[in-house]
Amino acid sequence: MAVVARRGFEATVDEIARESGVSPRTIFRHYESQGRLILATVEDMFEAVGQRPIAGLPAPNEDFDRWLEILAVTVHSRNAEIIGNAFWDLHAPNHHGSEILTKVASLRRDARVKGVRYLTVLAWQTAGGEGTPPAALESAFALNLSTFATQALMIDFDHTPAQIGVLTANILKAFLRRAVAAQTSGADTSCDAAEDF
Repeated sequence: MAVVARRGFEATVDEIARESGVSPRTIFRHYESQGRLILATVEDMFEAVGQRPIAGLPAPNEDFDRWLEILAVTVHSRNAEIIGNAFWDLHAPNHHGSEILTKVASLRRDARVKGVRYLTVLAWQTAGGEGTPPAALESAFALNLSTFATQALMIDFDHTPAQIGVLTANILKAFLRRAVAAQTSGADTSCDAAEDF
């Protein structure tokens, strides 16, 4: 994972073997090709990014603001450390249509959608929302906890993952409170509340 995070999908079996302290032959005993090794590595990366429990994370109903801030800082830190430069390959258009890249794209999308939906529903219910969260709230969670946000703010604005986590947590708290208030007041939350934000 360290080599792929550093070099993206251009990581070679030799580099991975060197980093792992084994020979390339040993790697090929377990993986039939570099593509299969990359696919397994990406699976491990997504599992590591979503790993629970998160140290110091209170239950969301105990201290919601702290929960969201620690969660966002952890997500952006893991995005930077675990995904790293592989982000660009994970999100690049699939020009070759290879079986491996298609599986990687599917794995990325499935892991992301599942994670974002889970966190959005948990935050929505904890903040007092009822029923299905507004689509705009799910989009806000997807955007603010994305590896793209991590990379863009680190590269273009020289932010640390901790700074990005605090910033995005504050954005999500404001968006969430507004969406819950709209539901409580009987405003139409079926449209995207982002227009009013």
